[in-house]
Amino acid sequence: MEEAEVVERIRKVTPDAEEIKVEGADCNFTAVIVSPSFEGLNLLKRQQLVLAGFSDCLATGELHALTIKAYTQSEWQAFNQSSLTQISL
Repeated sequence: MEEAEVVERIRKVTPDAEEIKVEGADCNFTAVIVSPSFEGLNLLKRQQLVLAGFSDCLATGELHALTIKAYTQSEWQAFNQSSLTQISL
């Protein structure tokens, strides 16, 4: 499986996604997804939503592992702000 196919499958289950980043190769990928579709969903429901687009690949072994980091826009902004460090000279 290629990164582009992973992105395409994620796009099908979260068409309103504002950002999708996928890293990995062969049958093991990590995906960061920012989507309003995740509003009001706990982490398990978010993962289930995304994994629904990969059920056939997981069943056949074409995809072995998909790590999902699913954020709403506000969570993504808070995450990015907390990881920034400001240095004054």
